Amino acid sequence: MGNEASWEESLRVRLAGERDLRMNESEDEIWNSILAGDHARARAQLLFFTRTEDFLGRVSSLTGRVEKAFSGAGAERREGLLRFALYFGIDLSSAVTEWVLRKAVRKADLTAAGRKVLALLGRLCDVDPSIQGKLLAELRIETAARVNAEGVTIEEDKQKLVHSYVGTTLAEYARVVIEEIQGSNLAESAVDNIAGNSETEIGNDYADFLQFVVWRGGSFATTNPLLIKFAYDIDNERWSKEIDHEIRSLFPADAIPVMLSEGGSRLAEAVDRIVANLTIAVVMRNCLLLRPVFLHTQGRRGYISLQINPRNHDDSDGMIREATAIYEELERRIGGVPNVVIKLPATCASLRAAESLTRRGIGVNLTLTFSLFQALPFAKILSGGRCPVSFISIMNGRLAFPVRDELKARNVPQGIEAARLAGVEIARKASARIYGKPSDGGLGIDASRVMILIASLRVYDSWIPDISELWGVPLITVFPNVRRSFETIGSRERHSVKDATPRPVVETLLESEIFRQAWWTEADGSRGKPARELSLAPGDGVAVADWTPVRETLSQFIGAYAQMCEIVGKRMALVAAGK
Repeated sequence: MGNEASWEESLRVRLAGERDLRMNESEDEIWNSILAGDHARARAQLLFFTRTEDFLGRVSSLTGRVEKAFSGAGAERREGLLRFALYFGIDLSSAVTEWVLRKAVRKADLTAAGRKVLALLGRLCDVDPSIQGKLLAELRIETAARVNAEGVTIEEDKQKLVHSYVGTTLAEYARVVIEEIQGSNLAESAVDNIAGNSETEIGNDYADFLQFVVWRGGSFATTNPLLIKFAYDIDNERWSKEIDHEIRSLFPADAIPVMLSEGGSRLAEAVDRIVANLTIAVVMRNCLLLRPVFLHTQGRRGYISLQINPRNHDDSDGMIREATAIYEELERRIGGVPNVVIKLPATCASLRAAESLTRRGIGVNLTLTFSLFQALPFAKILSGGRCPVSFISIMNGRLAFPVRDELKARNVPQGIEAARLAGVEIARKASARIYGKPSDGGLGIDASRVMILIASLRVYDSWIPDISELWGVPLITVFPNVRRSFETIGSRERHSVKDATPRPVVETLLESEIFRQAWWTEADGSRGKPARELSLAPGDGVAVADWTPVRETLSQFIGAYAQMCEIVGKRMALVAAGK
């Protein structure tokens, strides 16, 4: 107990020390960040680390300094000043203010400050329309990629949306974004959570566009090879530049042709290293974006989930080595405790990896979780960890679809409809067992230390049961297309994770062998018992990896990783050729 207490005190001191340093930064230091083009850090200093009694005065002073400096600045600095005014103006009308400012600054004063910043933005654009035009062109590219990720793929529809989102001035773009935020169902849910009126935190299930979720109050993000591959496919020009940068930063120009000609293990190791560094670079940007939330909540929120090489799913030592190396590299780059959790597959080999990492203070996120036989053993392991929080990701949609296909093949009446609630029922049962009192058959685990995370959501016409049926679960992370649907249709009903799934639905689901495997525990006796129950015992490692939802998802992750490696190899050849 003493060791646990000393570890928690050490972490608290480290986080408090970093937060205090940032709280003591002067207005001049914030101004220097603005001048250096680091508008994200400057905005974070104002929103999270400025004493609330100084906030309005500091905003007024800095907007004056921006306007004065703009007239004599060169093009690059003018661009940075415009970016600051644009994003900070949106910040002040977003859910970001809920974390700190709304507790001490009147809403009317925040609104007035936001209008003042956006009025400044308009005046600066009038002074130099050419810089505004450049930023608008960039925003059109970014917005096209975002709406594509949100599932809008018809070119005509996409162009109309881009035009309506971006408009013809930066002030118009800001107005549209603010209107979206203020009418957002996602923001409403996140604000309830920040205020303590809801237990469900909202996250971004994507490698990009985190800022739009942060503006809506989101405070978590997921990154894995599949998501980076999705992002690459949507905006390959931008991501090719990212890859080329990592190649050049890791290897001398004359070493690349040699590696390409030799091939073999040396080339494979180089490609793996580039993919890892690319992931670290993406995660690093997102870590910095959420770090203010991380520090403000003393390490309870503001995490980025980083998935290691999925090929190592059956190699405990390999996962530990890679996770530790990545964590230490992020610690070096950030200069403090990384606000990252390492994503491990919920396989037999990961039990030892999860225990080892969490006892070192490295949080983990167990992905590929579809069942009670996975969730319960990992919950026990994670509850003994020396980290503020770890996660168990129940991948609802990736369970629902194979259950649906099995019930459909067997012509089970109402099977397709019931399958939509397969993940919901597993999440409800896992929540009851993990968080329930021991006297009620639960494990009594603290939900703020071991958080069930609902992932891989699906939209069924106008229904998103993975959201509407699970309010009260600690975290729901939302893919862009689901986010777009949720903003459009909202949640027609709000049911709790503590509610019971209708018994007829559960009985229908139990006609599926896949669902029985996911649902059954020894406490259920003969009801719903699968033909051959799986476990995370070492002897079941191959069988677990071959279980349909694990096999299909793991194959997709490994396939996406292989595709990223192939892309990196092609980029290496182009870099070697000087292209």
